[in-house]
Amino acid sequence: MKKINEYGRSVVEMLGVLAVIGVLSVGGLAGYSKAMHKYKVQKSVSFVTDALIEYQLFSKRPIGNYPSETNQMAQNAKKFELLSICQPQDSLLAGSQYQTCRFPLGEVYPRFFVTEKADGTYYTYMLYVTFLHDQKQSCIDFLNPNWGKIVPEKLWRKGKLWITSDSSAQILYSSTAKRLDLETVADVCSTICDTGSDYCSIVFDFTFVRY
Repeated sequence: MKKINEYGRSVVEMLGVLAVIGVLSVGGLAGYSKAMHKYKVQKSVSFVTDALIEYQLFSKRPIGNYPSETNQMAQNAKKFELLSICQPQDSLLAGSQYQTCRFPLGEVYPRFFVTEKADGTYYTYMLYVTFLHDQKQSCIDFLNPNWGKIVPEKLWRKGKLWITSDSSAQILYSSTAKRLDLETVADVCSTICDTGSDYCSIVFDFTFVRY
């Protein structure tokens, strides 16, 4: 009888190949996710940086440009060219009844208004940078750039950078409270942006008063 030679891979060999492909796929997906997160962080930093540059230009205009506060702040900011790239949309936060500007890590809510009080006239410009996913890590990565140097010193003289959630808040940086080092950022983000928070926001606050 003539012997027939069979060629091909055994089941064990095929399982080995599939295992290798699986490991490579998992590694590839992890690398892709990490790269996408880094890209989103960079785009988010650029979004906020551009908004602050536009605010600097706006602040040189006559002070009377400030409107009263409404739930249409995103539209007002876009109208006054404070968030020119913003496309106002309803906030994704539960119970919110205002519109925000979407950015890769979440949404930006501008507060931009004037308030008359007994001790003077308050001019408020705030950017609430709210993280909608992986709040703690997004907070840490977003704050890693040196915002103390990105934002001009003259704005820090009348402003501050703080972090807030539904449970607590803490100032991170100002002309008098300069604590924006990486260790502090990681500690504060881990404490305030915990998994039980309904929201977590970084706030650029340039409120000032004129008597």
